[in-house]
This record gives sequence, structure tokens and C-alpha cells, in this order.
Amino acid sequence: MFSQRSHDEDERTGSEGSEDDDYVPYVPVKIRKQQMLQKMLRLRGKAVDEEQKDSGEEQRDEDEALGPRSHISLLDQHQHLKEKAEARKESAKEKQLKEEEKILESVAEGRALMSVKEMAKGIIYDDPIKTSWKAPRYILNMPDTRHERVRKKFHILVDGDGIPAPIKSFREMKFPPAILKGLKKKGIVHPTPIQIQGIPTVLSGRDMIGIAFTGSGKTLVFTLPIIMFALEQEKRLPFFKREGPYGLIICPSRELARQTHGIIEYYCKLLEEEGAPQLRTALCIGGMSVKEQMEVVKHGVHMMVATPGRLMDLLQKKMVGLDICRYLALDEADRMIDMGFEEDIRTIFSYFKGQRQTLLFSATMPKKIQNFAKSALVKPITINVGRAGAASLDSFFILTVSAA
Repeated sequence: MFSQRSHDEDERTGSEGSEDDDYVPYVPVKIRKQQMLQKMLRLRGKAVDEEQKDSGEEQRDEDEALGPRSHISLLDQHQHLKEKAEARKESAKEKQLKEEEKILESVAEGRALMSVKEMAKGIIYDDPIKTSWKAPRYILNMPDTRHERVRKKFHILVDGDGIPAPIKSFREMKFPPAILKGLKKKGIVHPTPIQIQGIPTVLSGRDMIGIAFTGSGKTLVFTLPIIMFALEQEKRLPFFKREGPYGLIICPSRELARQTHGIIEYYCKLLEEEGAPQLRTALCIGGMSVKEQMEVVKHGVHMMVATPGRLMDLLQKKMVGLDICRYLALDEADRMIDMGFEEDIRTIFSYFKGQRQTLLFSATMPKKIQNFAKSALVKPITINVGRAGAASLDSFFILTVSAA
């Protein structure tokens, strides 16, 4: 009995001990709130310490950055930062403008160099324009090997179908005695390489793309044929008032336009002295009186030398028309594009009424010029005259006698 009781006491004592182990003392609400508040303050203190640490590092970085500039005043530093911010804005604007320019270029390049009538009716010319000029029969009967020897001798590279034979004298090109006399007076006895192949190509009515160096005589390649074509038209049917031009030459600058106009006037005057009909040439450039320029047009004009801006102005005001124009030369086309005349040239093309010859002259062959050639030329012939001792390659000659 004693042993049983002692056993019960042990059990009671054990249970009481376990209850003591699980016992959690009661903490008043006020104290619990204080403890929680302290805990929150501790956590907040850690966050503040971290923020202070980060800000301290940033401050150190700024101090390090500004350290070398500590001798510069705050106003100067402010101005520097302002300039940097403006530069970033400008670069963003430039990027946007470049993107817009690319879009406009892709749209412009997609437009063919055709007249409104041709685009509206879907007219596409497959054959070059026909002319009455023919090379001497004995030259036509010569074998192709002879033509190749001549081209090789004068370093002339050609590409295209049905390339006209090269001709080594102005007399064989069938120019009248007055032109031959004028050439002799200028000291021009034999044609240059670009003239040997270029002039027969133009007189044949073919589109031509070529390359020539400075002093190659490229101007005569398009001025002499345009004079002969205009003379032929005047003999068939004289030009009446306000008719013309039959031939149009576009130059990028006033100086070049004046020079080209002077060359044409020189040979036209010689022809008139020999009894040929009078050929009138108009010079339409900025800086001159429009009234003075229109005096020539009023009596009927055979040829016109113009800059893009003045020509566009006259076309839009309907003071000049291209209804009968069948011959177009663009001198230094790459310069015109660089000067921002590309859209003007495209607009000028839209004023033509029929098939025409187009001559392009360029110092380089950029993509835009290639696109011009693709959309404006009909079966073009490419002529490349090597420099062969020339000092510089000034004039990439793109003669495009376009039947477009």
C-alpha cells in the first residue's frame, strides 16, 4: 500500500513537472505592445542603416566624380551638365530625322522617272528613240574586231547591246563644215576617247552611261548632238512663237550653266554665218531677270540651259513647256542630288509629253544615280574611259540618251 501510494505520488509529481515545463508566463498587453514596438523599431533601424550605407556609397561615387572638378565652379558644372543633356536630346532628334529621311528616300526611289501621262497610261518604251543619223557605210561594214582594237587603243570599256562603232574623226561623224571650222579654231582636231565612242552613241539615239576624267571633252558629247538635232528640226519646220525647247540641259550651278550656254552659242553663231537657220538658246538660271530670259522663249526656243530651281519655277508658272522636248541632258547629276535637287528632277521628268533622249553626267555612281538610270533609260550603253595619265577623275560621265 505504501509502495502504491509512493508510485501515485511519483506520477503526480511527474505530471506537475511536465506542466511546469510547458508553462508560459502571462505577459500583460501593455508590455507585449512595448515589446512589439521595440521589435519594429529594431527592424526599421536596420533599414535606415542600409539606406544610409547606400547613400553614403553614392555620395562617395559623386564625390569621386566631382573630386577632379572641385576647382570648377558650380555654375560651370551646371552648364556642362546642361550641354550634355541637350546633346542627348539632339542625338535622339537626329536619329528620328534620319529614320524619316530613309522612309522618304525609299518612297522617292520607288517612283520612276516618267511623265504623268506615261505613269497614268502605263507606257513603257522598249526601243531607243530613232534618229536620222547614220555612220558612214564603210565604218558600218568594218568587222567588230576593228572596233574592239580602237576601243582597246583608247582605253574605252563598253557594255550594252548594239553598241555603235567608234569613230575617230569629226568629219566621219558628219558634222557640217561650220562646226569643223569652229572646232579647229578652238584647237580641237581629233576627238578624245569619250567623244570617239560617246558622240556616235548619242547621234544614234541610244541611252548611254559613261565615265570620263577632267578635260576629256565631255561637254561636246552632248552639246554638238543637241545642236544638230535642233538644226534638223528647224529645217523641217521652223519654230513658231513660244514653241520649244526641243533640247534641255540641266546643270547644278549657274557657272556651269553659263559655260555650257556659251559653248552652244559659239557653234550656233558659226552655223548661222555659214547660212544655216538661226538657232535660239535660252539661259534660265537664278540671279537673272525672268523677263530677259523669256524674251528668247517668246520667239520660239530650240535649246535651253537651266538650273533646277529656276526651271521648276518656270514650269509651275507655265511660262515654259516641255511638250516637244525630246532631248534631256543632266550634267553632274550627283552634285544636283547632293544639293537636294532630286525631287525637283523627278518633278521635271513629269512634265515631258513623249519619248525623249536623256543624258546624265555624274562624277560618281551612287545608288541614287543607279536608280535614276534604271527608271529613266532604255537599253543603255555604258562607256568607261580610263584615266590613262589624267591627274584626277573629275567627271563620271553618265550620258543617258533616254528613250523614256
